Amino acid sequence: MSKSQRLILLLPLCAILIFAILPLNVVKAENETLFKVTIIAPGNANMVRRQWGQIFANSLKLLGIDARVVFLGWTSCYDRCLTPPYNMVGKTWDQGGYDIQLIGWTPGLFPEPRQLYYGGDPAFFAPDGQNYYLWNNSESNLLLDTFITATDPAVQNASLQAWQSIFFNEMPSSQIMYQSAPAIVNPVIQNLGTTANGEGWLYFNVQCNPEYLKGKSSVVYCSTGEIESLIPPLSNSWYDTIINSVIFNGLAQVATDLSNLTVPALLVSWSSSDNGFKWTYNLRHGVKWHDGYNFTADDVLFSLWALMNPNTGSQFVGYYQSVYGNKVKFTWENGTSEYLGTGTREGNITAIDPYTVELWLPQLALGKPYGYIDPYLIGFANNMIPKHIFEKIPAAQWTDSPFNTGQGSINIPGVGTYTGPIGTGPYKWISFDPVTQLVHLQKFTDYWNKTALEADGMFGVQDYYIKFIADKTSALAALKNGEVDMLDTNYQMQVDVPSIDPSWGKVLLQEGTGRQEIGYNMRHPIFGTGVDTPLGKANPSRAAEAAKYVRLAFDYAIPRQLIIDNLLAGFGEPATTPMLPTQPYYNASITARPYDLAMAKHYLELAGYTVPGAPVTPTVPSFILGDSYPISGIYTDADGNPIANRELALTVTTNNATYNESETVDYTTTNLNGWYRFDIVPTEPGVFYYYLFDREAAAGSEWTYVAMLNVSSREAAFTPLYNQIDTLTDQINSLQSSVNNLMYAAVAAIVIAIAIGAVAIFMAWKKH
Repeated sequence: MSKSQRLILLLPLCAILIFAILPLNVVKAENETLFKVTIIAPGNANMVRRQWGQIFANSLKLLGIDARVVFLGWTSCYDRCLTPPYNMVGKTWDQGGYDIQLIGWTPGLFPEPRQLYYGGDPAFFAPDGQNYYLWNNSESNLLLDTFITATDPAVQNASLQAWQSIFFNEMPSSQIMYQSAPAIVNPVIQNLGTTANGEGWLYFNVQCNPEYLKGKSSVVYCSTGEIESLIPPLSNSWYDTIINSVIFNGLAQVATDLSNLTVPALLVSWSSSDNGFKWTYNLRHGVKWHDGYNFTADDVLFSLWALMNPNTGSQFVGYYQSVYGNKVKFTWENGTSEYLGTGTREGNITAIDPYTVELWLPQLALGKPYGYIDPYLIGFANNMIPKHIFEKIPAAQWTDSPFNTGQGSINIPGVGTYTGPIGTGPYKWISFDPVTQLVHLQKFTDYWNKTALEADGMFGVQDYYIKFIADKTSALAALKNGEVDMLDTNYQMQVDVPSIDPSWGKVLLQEGTGRQEIGYNMRHPIFGTGVDTPLGKANPSRAAEAAKYVRLAFDYAIPRQLIIDNLLAGFGEPATTPMLPTQPYYNASITARPYDLAMAKHYLELAGYTVPGAPVTPTVPSFILGDSYPISGIYTDADGNPIANRELALTVTTNNATYNESETVDYTTTNLNGWYRFDIVPTEPGVFYYYLFDREAAAGSEWTYVAMLNVSSREAAFTPLYNQIDTLTDQINSLQSSVNNLMYAAVAAIVIAIAIGAVAIFMAWKKH
């Protein structure tokens, strides 16, 4: 058989090997599989997530694991994973909980992994806290305690650098990618704010600020999600944030260009003393709630009470209790007091007068209080809610109220009738149409910052809408026909950028838009606790070790670069830890594990599993001679702004050291969004490095590296697989002589039939 014939038969022969040619007892073992796992992909947001979920599941199947992907709405994800009932915490999928969940996290402004991964306090675990993985590691906890009590950036950096190494070794979740993603907006929209990570980065990654926009008086923001909770303490969803951040204020805010991370908002100033144990908040005078009531110190106290009270349904109970105490004395403006919690870490929060709040923090760890108040708690939390409303509603009823759902109405005796949330922010609630999935907000004319904004030519948007459209194609059509004005990054429009016409869509490339991960249930008996692994059963003292081996096998089974290149058009990079390269304290020395099913098999075997026939991940060159390879992207200046109508040359070098314009492969001109594309076809094998050359660029910045190709002939590329094909052929031939009973004969007949079919396919192809 020639090499070309072997190549044609490779796929059907591999299928034969997997399903039938091994001895009968091995076939039984494969059919039984190693274990079963269910992967949840939230199905009403980020549809591309379904695809990489299935890719991951397919890799696990190749290892003999019965893996399947299910698509759930966010409500079901909260009920099973993020905020399950107390009696369902830690349960597996078959028990009504979860095994693995695919999820993405927006970056925020400040790195604070303690929210998701701290296990030193049970209140951090779901449903009261955000540690839905239920990970509890003593080394991790100590490093996070050091980080959160430190005020010295050098100590914070050292602790988080070390913490990332612990995380990467233990792997309570596998990071898939750090994303770079485009937001698409109506070209008329102006003043989105520009940061080092791209125009509009704050708007599309932290919180929306339509009061700053210019160009239109009515703006429609379009997103792929759905409403989960409109009361801020009850929500941890970006799809709620795009509404809540417009309705509610924080104690402080940030500049849209991130030049100032603590701009006074509801507070005009704050200060600390007594080594950080005492804080004083000074409130702004004249702030109104949307129903006309005054914002006072009691509202600050009540909002903190709601955040750390498990009866409200808050997802931040553990976090805020760690800051202010698990037994807190609240003293209201009228002098009355009440306690929340029965713990040993006592704190005090007092309304000194209507515009002053005094806070005494308890010791958190290492003899110190929480050390990250300024800027984290002050600068990024739109969590202030009105006491005069919510004190009259039993906490257990908050979730189903119109304040949280935006549907129906409710009468608060002595206060008023309401149809949605009430805040102090620049826009007030008007309505939500659940049929069209459209939220309507309107400019709040009594907003405390109205005069200053209007003096600067802002606050011209009178009506602000949020529309939820799940399907990306429909959302793009809505932008094109003028139905909406903004598409957020969660549509994953990387592959659609070349089709965006600048007349109706301006591409805003966002760096560091978040991360996508595979979150593991750390109480799962196989990859959480390990008690049901073969090693864990044989030696219970090594169960946790076995579970880690399984998680490491999972990590090697993620084809990160394939996902990035094929589903996201190359926008992104393989991820390692929950810290992003665009954030402070990122540990750049850690590199992502490669896609390697042989290593995955190795770790499964360390956990005690027998993995028959697990495929060896082939090493194939990045490019096959004769194929066309696209090199594309958005060409930007040093500040990340796209450069339109710029002629670019694509040059090539073989040593990656010397390059010049004489080695030009092709020319192109960027479009109005800075987009460029080359289609190259190398004519010989070798390693080639490609650079953009811009003759109009400043001296020293003319050259931009864009790609490296390892080019091989097709025959040479598949040479390592030929021996495997020959082995498969020998096994098929020898199987026929091994038939000695009817049962085996039936299996052999199927195998031979498939083999004959494969040969027939090849002969038909040859004739054609």
